[in-house]
Amino acid sequence: MGKEILKLDATIIAPPHAELDITDLNSALRAFEKYDPDVVLHCAAATKPPEHQKNPELGLEVNIIGTANMVRACVRFGKRLVYTSTDYVYTGKGPHKEEEPLWPPYNFGWSKLGGECAVQLASDHLILRLSFGPAPFPWDKVYDNQYNSKLYADEMAPLVLAASVSGIRGVMNLGGPRMSLADYARRTRPNIETISTPDWVPKDTSLDITKMKKEFGIIDEDTLLKY
Repeated sequence: MGKEILKLDATIIAPPHAELDITDLNSALRAFEKYDPDVVLHCAAATKPPEHQKNPELGLEVNIIGTANMVRACVRFGKRLVYTSTDYVYTGKGPHKEEEPLWPPYNFGWSKLGGECAVQLASDHLILRLSFGPAPFPWDKVYDNQYNSKLYADEMAPLVLAASVSGIRGVMNLGGPRMSLADYARRTRPNIETISTPDWVPKDTSLDITKMKKEFGIIDEDTLLKY
């Protein structure tokens, strides 16, 4: 996602890990002092759900403590913070609305929700609950009967950038039309094989994107799809 966003605007500052380690508050503060950003788009995260089931400390250190450090830096320097969260905070049948109660049944969702809790303490913040993946679909097989609102990263990047520089605050879902994960995969890999969905994978993280369409003036959500 970060690489796709950088393609859209060459003026965006993207410090390397050596200059900005989100798990180190002093590192974050030094980067803020050096670059004095207008808006902070926080995309850094540990994003592989199975790893979080094996090692909860991963989510604690990166997604919760790391995000809290970015919030602390934004609060101290008075910066707008845009946080990329996930559709994996939702459970049950979709399409899911931003204001519905949340109770993720897996560690990755909790770690991102923990980050959201920290972000709520920044006075000027926007939480984006995203559903996206790399293009083309990177695996040889795809889960069957799992539904979402995924876009590919290059389709999602313009939406994230537009939301970041807007005056929108609070929480907003970003995604595309509701579809099965298999249909999403077939957009770039037409002959992909389907397999059974593991128990830990949410069955329906599809998003209600009414707020997104209203904010961006989108009439037909199918126009979001490139492939």
